[in-house]
Amino acid sequence: MVLVCVYTIPAGAQSDYLQKLREGDIIFQKLPCGGLCDAIIATTPCKPGLAFNHCGIVHFEGDKPYVIEAIGKAVQQIPVAAFVRRDTEQVIYIGRISWLMTSNGAKMLRPAIEKAKQYIGTPYDDAFLPGDKALYCSELVWECYRNEEGKSLFSLAPMTFKSPNTGTTFPAWEAYYRELGVAVPEGVPGINPCAIANADIVELMEFRK
Repeated sequence: MVLVCVYTIPAGAQSDYLQKLREGDIIFQKLPCGGLCDAIIATTPCKPGLAFNHCGIVHFEGDKPYVIEAIGKAVQQIPVAAFVRRDTEQVIYIGRISWLMTSNGAKMLRPAIEKAKQYIGTPYDDAFLPGDKALYCSELVWECYRNEEGKSLFSLAPMTFKSPNTGTTFPAWEAYYRELGVAVPEGVPGINPCAIANADIVELMEFRK
């Protein structure tokens, strides 16, 4: 079950917000990128009232928090403050796998973060196809969070690029894949930010700016 806890951040009290962050948290956001982002949100639904099209993994170096994310041309690491400034929404969402914060869970958390760091510089997966040598944002999370048997904590599901209202592929997706020169991967197993946020193991925390 996804639990939503709401925290209001007073103006100028960024330190209060940062104190809530923990190593390995998953941070979500809704990036503005026109018709394509609208199509992403429409074809990858979150819980009612929520909408995400991007996510990354929180990592601390000393007392400084960063986000390891797949965006742009490659997997990269940026300060959390820069990640938050990029979002035009007035709400920040943090997902936490609470049992990873326990002594037993830490045995899985450390390798997950190390794996995420090793992926820095890996090309961005423009085609959103798991299993190749590139990564997109939620695929990075899917790849890093695995149990001792190597199975991801998050499940892949058939992707769709069709409008839930018309049953036809969104024009923005058709144009996007046409430019890439590949077929729309309808039905191919994949993962997305909302599928991660919707997972039963994730506690979702909402911070108002």
